Amino acid sequence: MLPSRFILMGVMIYIVLELVGSICLQYIPSLQNKEQIVITVMRLCELLGFIFLIKQFGMVESLGLSKPTTQDVRIFATISSICLLIVAVLYGVQQQWFQLIKTPEWLYGIIGLFLMVVLAPVVEELVFRGLVYRMLREQWGVAVSIVVSALFFSLLHHGLIISPQFAGGIIFALAYEWSRSLWVSIALHMGANSAVYVLAMLR
Repeated sequence: MLPSRFILMGVMIYIVLELVGSICLQYIPSLQNKEQIVITVMRLCELLGFIFLIKQFGMVESLGLSKPTTQDVRIFATISSICLLIVAVLYGVQQQWFQLIKTPEWLYGIIGLFLMVVLAPVVEELVFRGLVYRMLREQWGVAVSIVVSALFFSLLHHGLIISPQFAGGIIFALAYEWSRSLWVSIALHMGANSAVYVLAMLR
C-alpha cells in the first residue's frame, strides 16, 4: 500500500501546479509561445515535485520505478504490437477518423515535441497510474480502478468522459497492472503521443 501522506502530497502538488498554470495562462499578458512556456514550466515543476516526494518516501520500488526487466520489455512489446494491429485495422476500415487527429499550434517545435512526447507522459503516468490508479485499486480492486482512473484521465484532458484518452488510460493501467512497472506504461504513453504528434504533423 502507498502511504496516505505520499498520495495526498502528490495529488496536491499536481492540483496546485495545474491551477497555477491555468491562472498564468489566463492572466499573463500575451506573448509568443505563452502556452508552450507556461505548460512546460508547470510540467517540469510537477516532475521535480514528484522526484522529491519519491526520494523522501523511498517509493522507487513500490511505484515500479526500478530498472525495467526483460519481462517488462516483453509486456511492452506485446501491448505495442496489439495496439499497432488495432490501429492498422481501424485505419483500413475508417481512415477518416485519423484526419481528426490534431495538436494545438503551441505544441510545434522542439520544446513542444519534448513536452508532448517526454515530459507529459512521465508526469501523467506518475499521477494517473502511480497515484490515482494505485489509490483506487487498494479500495475497489483492479477492474473498477482501471475504468475509473481512465475516466479521470479522459476528463482532465478534454472534459469528456469518453475520448481516445479513455482508451489510452485503460491500456496504460492494464500495462502497469500486468508489469508492475511504471516504465512500461510511460513507454507506451510516449509511443502513443509520438504517433499522435507524427500523424498531426503529416496532415
